[in-house]
Amino acid sequence: MNNRTSWIEIALASAVLVTACDNSDVTTPFGDSATEGSSASGTDSNGSQSASETADSADTIDSDTASSGVSATATVTDSSADTSSTSSASDSESDSDTATASDSETDSGSTTTGGESDSDSDTTGPGPECIEDMDCEAGSICEANECVPGCTGEHPCGDGFECCEGECIDILTDLDHCGACGNVCDVPDKQAVSCDGKSCVIGECDDGFFDCDGAPGCESEIECTCMPGDSQPCYPGPAGTEGVGICTGGTQQCNAFGTGWGACVGFVLPEALEVCGNGLDDDCNGAPDDVVDVDGDGWTYCDNDCCEDEFECGDPALVNPGAFEFVGNGVDDDCDPATSDAVAAPSCSAAAIFGGVTAEDMAEAMDLCQFTTLAEPLPTRKWGVISAEFLTAEGNAPVAGHLATMMDSSTAIMTDYGTGGVGPTTNGTMAGMSSGWMRDQNDPDYVNPNGGANFGHNHSPPASYLAANGGNLPASASCNGNCPAGSGANDSVRLRLTIRVPTNALSFSYDFRFFSSEYWTWACTQYNDFYLALLDSAAPGLPADGNISFDTNNNPVSVNNGFFEHCVANGCYTCPDGAGALAGTGMQLGNTGGGTVWLTTTSPIVPGEVMTLDLTIFDVSDNILDSLVLLDGFEWSIDPSDVGTEPQ
Repeated sequence: MNNRTSWIEIALASAVLVTACDNSDVTTPFGDSATEGSSASGTDSNGSQSASETADSADTIDSDTASSGVSATATVTDSSADTSSTSSASDSESDSDTATASDSETDSGSTTTGGESDSDSDTTGPGPECIEDMDCEAGSICEANECVPGCTGEHPCGDGFECCEGECIDILTDLDHCGACGNVCDVPDKQAVSCDGKSCVIGECDDGFFDCDGAPGCESEIECTCMPGDSQPCYPGPAGTEGVGICTGGTQQCNAFGTGWGACVGFVLPEALEVCGNGLDDDCNGAPDDVVDVDGDGWTYCDNDCCEDEFECGDPALVNPGAFEFVGNGVDDDCDPATSDAVAAPSCSAAAIFGGVTAEDMAEAMDLCQFTTLAEPLPTRKWGVISAEFLTAEGNAPVAGHLATMMDSSTAIMTDYGTGGVGPTTNGTMAGMSSGWMRDQNDPDYVNPNGGANFGHNHSPPASYLAANGGNLPASASCNGNCPAGSGANDSVRLRLTIRVPTNALSFSYDFRFFSSEYWTWACTQYNDFYLALLDSAAPGLPADGNISFDTNNNPVSVNNGFFEHCVANGCYTCPDGAGALAGTGMQLGNTGGGTVWLTTTSPIVPGEVMTLDLTIFDVSDNILDSLVLLDGFEWSIDPSDVGTEPQ
């Protein structure tokens, strides 16, 4: 009885092991086919007994076996069907069956007795989902007997997907595989991107951002002004000047961010001032070299005008190369740094000259030291003596013999006259001219003026002067009443100075002293030697006859003028200063000669004009008993003046 029970247990255990190994149907040792969870009927291919027969046989088992609580159960699971078979153990079954013996005392699960299945009986669970990739649907591969998402070259993806690196990808939309595997779409900063099935498509910028450089990405928070690298024409100059004269436009480039234009380069703007003499329209007004004379003085900066603005020099119209240097006013009046504003110009005449005296020597001894030309170019057009010449009294060029007399006898450059203290008023020399010998007793070739010299050069007085005075030399009055004038202009010397007036000069002055051996012996007679200073100028207020040197009674300077103060008194000729100044001159001999003090004649002129000053000495009605004039101290003034002569 016990041996039988053990065999049954062994048979059932074997059936369970076989079932676990091959998942095949289980045939009990009794020849029954068992189905999981139920009693099976019928027979297997070997003619095994049915479950009911097995049960019947089991009923014949020794009661000891039944009483021992041992039962035999066979469980079969098929991987291709959800059926199982449970059979009672039989000692007649083959080795392919597996029997499972379960002791009711040790098995915690449910048991099946007599072919019946309890709902709580043990099972093995589902089998493997796949063995290989082909066991899985498209788009899945087999890994560890399970179908997971994936693909291979032999097991592709489903429709609409492409196998990319083992994954099924929708290449129509995927940004890492756009249109083809591995075609990665770069995602720009602050800008949308999408895949159109073939290529990556850059979309709109995010709100508040702008793409100004044309490259992917919306890098700017400022609205775009231009495309980086683009250029456009530009011109920062005054309207209407671009393309005129030297002025041209430039270009400017868009910056690297597209947020603005860079600096304008390559342009040419108008010059503030025209470049002198280059033939170009530097200020771009349509007219080359049209330099503006801002102050209206006739000079521009191209003509060396150093001041055009009142903030620079106060009165710019008076400052230019044509002006004279007015010492001490703190202004470079003549625009010439070489001339001093602190001290007067140096003297240009230093030594006495007796013989070969030129008209230029005479001008220099009078302190007219600057010379120029009539047609001087504007940049170098300064004031000065344009010409100096000796003429006859009527204004003609002297014959050679007469000119020689003028240069060697009738004129001289002197440092003094006599020994009575008569000397220059300015600098070291003075000019002298005489109707005889221009000498004092200490000079070479001296001739006593009281006897005089007859050079035999007889001429007429200046025609313009005669015409203004009724065709005759004007009569004059003295302390003896009205006096005859006489006639002729014998042994004359006429110094003509043609001068360009400084542009800032409103008047000029010069100094002179008149001496005559006719005084007072031949006063108020026809032997009335003359000295004339005839000015040709456009200045208003000049005398009709042009003579600007006369006494306080408007008498011309002659033997009858009222300025004789140095002499020996006689009758109404009081000679207030005595004869001391005549010492050493020869005029004092016989106590008959006389002279004036230094007299200063002033006259208005027109700034910048060319004036002519004719200074003439001549004998009247004879060629003897000579007269002379000393000349010095020519000076320009910025102040206006009337015509007049005053003692110093």
